[in-house]
Formats: sequence, structure tokens, C-alpha cells
Amino acid sequence: MKKDTHYNFIKHGSLLIEEFKVILLTGAINKVDEFLQGQVTSDHRKIINGGSQLSSICNHKGQIISDFFIIKSDNEYSFIIDKDLQDILIKELTPFAMLHKVNLQKIDSSVIGHISPSKSSEHSYCGNDEFEATISIKDENYINNDSISYENWQAANKLLGIFFMQLEDTSKYRPIEINYDNLRVSFDKGCYRGQEIVARMKYLGVDRRKFCTFVVQQKHQVTNNIKVIGKIINLDTLKVFNAIVKRDEFDQINNDPEVISII
Repeated sequence: MKKDTHYNFIKHGSLLIEEFKVILLTGAINKVDEFLQGQVTSDHRKIINGGSQLSSICNHKGQIISDFFIIKSDNEYSFIIDKDLQDILIKELTPFAMLHKVNLQKIDSSVIGHISPSKSSEHSYCGNDEFEATISIKDENYINNDSISYENWQAANKLLGIFFMQLEDTSKYRPIEINYDNLRVSFDKGCYRGQEIVARMKYLGVDRRKFCTFVVQQKHQVTNNIKVIGKIINLDTLKVFNAIVKRDEFDQINNDPEVISII
């Protein structure tokens, strides 16, 4: 169905996400707060206990070095991050953590992702009128009865406008290019590395490109005017992926009969 907005192919359930690892932040809570506030792009102080938040860190040029979740549990903070990015994050943040007497510790834990009906949890990190996404940390030996696939979980996140970086993406994009300005950046908090450039591009820049999520038929062939970023997710008869397109070409691309929806 053309331009379907009901996302009937999204499945509710949970899964163990082996691609994600956990980094625990240890130290005096006031020092951890100071450290996070000066480094991450989001405002971690808005996370409720048991909740999580999409976040990232930038270099001095405003380019994203790594993305991750921040999760809060009993006044402790942890990062949930792609296994290929965790060493990059630790190396990048360790000098600043040491100044605050904060340790970044890899821990053996299980990361569980959840896709649920909208407004079913107060701990979701993102959602729309149809569904929401939540993430949690369990003990290493926790057994989860997976009811959705990793592809199901990725597709749902992509429909929420969420892009997850891979190793090849580090220091390649600025927040406004991949929707991080809407989902991973606070423009009200204090300074962090790259903050001035990120804010300038948000408020003063001319954005001629658009970050999108595509839902297309399996037979759809990506053309040169669609710059796919990240993985293409295959779901039976459909493909879901993120891409960057020129705004003045959007209508032409959207009129392709093999394109079901562009979000």
C-alpha cells in the first residue's frame, strides 16, 4: 500500500542484543554528573531512574565520534554501545574522566531491546503514535525468550528516525546530517566538545539535504540520488533503510511506485 503509515510489519517483543556492550561509570555521583554534562551531547539529567536516553560525543569540529545510550539505574550511569565502538569511546573519554575521578569500566551484562505499543512504558527512549522502543541491562546469565529478531528491532528504530553508527561512520557526520540534532542533542544544556559548531549549523546553516527512513519493496533498486547510510534491513517483501537525499529531489524520489513510504 502506497505511503502506508500504519507500520503493520512492526512486531512487538524483546530480544537479547549481542551487538551491544555495557560500560559502567563509577565514581562520586556529583563527579559523574559533571563529567557527563561536559562531554555528551544530550542532557543526561533528564533521565529518570530506570530510564535511558540516546546520546553521542563529538570532536572539536562537531563531528560525531560515537553514539550510545545512557541508562540510569539507582543513581548509577552506564553507556550501552555497539561492541565495535566501545574501545573508541573509552579511549576518547578516559582523559576527561580521569580529571573528574570517574572510571569507565567494561562489564559483562546482557542488553535487552524491547518494542512495545505506544505509551506502554515510562522508560522508553523513543516512540511515536504506533509503538515505542525501550532498552534495559540484565545480568550476564540472564536468559531472554526472544520474540522478535534483530532485524525487527532495527527496522522499528529506523522508523523512529534513529540511526546507529558503525565503525566506518565515526567522525564522518555532524548531528544535523543524521537526525541526531532532534534525538541525541540538547540545545539547552552547557557546553560540550563541538557544541558551538553543532548549534551554528542547527540555527544558521542552510540544510539542502534531508535525512530519511525509506520503506521500499524488495525489488527496489537504490538510485544515485539516494545516499544510503547504515545497513539495509530486509523484512520479507520489504526493505528498510536510512538515507540522505537532496531536498529538491525528494518529491521525485517519493513518487517512485516501489517506494512505500519515506519518513
